Amino acid sequence: MESTMNPDGASDRPTVTDAGAALLVPRWKPAPPPQWGPAANVPAVGRRRLSPKIVLAVAVPVVLLAVAGTVVAVTRPDLPRQKVLDTAALQRQVLTVLRTDYQLNADTVACPVDQPVIEGHRFTCTAEVDGATVTTWVTVRSTGQLEVARPR
Repeated sequence: MESTMNPDGASDRPTVTDAGAALLVPRWKPAPPPQWGPAANVPAVGRRRLSPKIVLAVAVPVVLLAVAGTVVAVTRPDLPRQKVLDTAALQRQVLTVLRTDYQLNADTVACPVDQPVIEGHRFTCTAEVDGATVTTWVTVRSTGQLEVARPR
């Protein structure tokens, strides 16, 4: 029997082991993976695995922001809230100014709720003076004091 060689230089003959069984020797090397298209080890259907570095790069800042937000919310619960005027105290103060400073016979005062304590902020309040409804401007000053204009 004549021995032939396959393209990679190996013999075409089967190799015989001590037990007498013949082992098949491949005649050529397996083909390389394709250059285009999906790789052989990636399933055609399914999701790609994310790199652990990408997962850490996204997860660590998200966790840190959540922890920082929780710490701020627990230690400074008043931080996100804006300071506002106490509506009941505001209405009493406007009524007092109308009665004492402007010498008006004012019965009731109604002011909008949740007015911010910001210098220069203006808003109107309505009052009952001698049975008629009048409007007065209220301005917040830098010292936190209120300026009440003469009603119209």
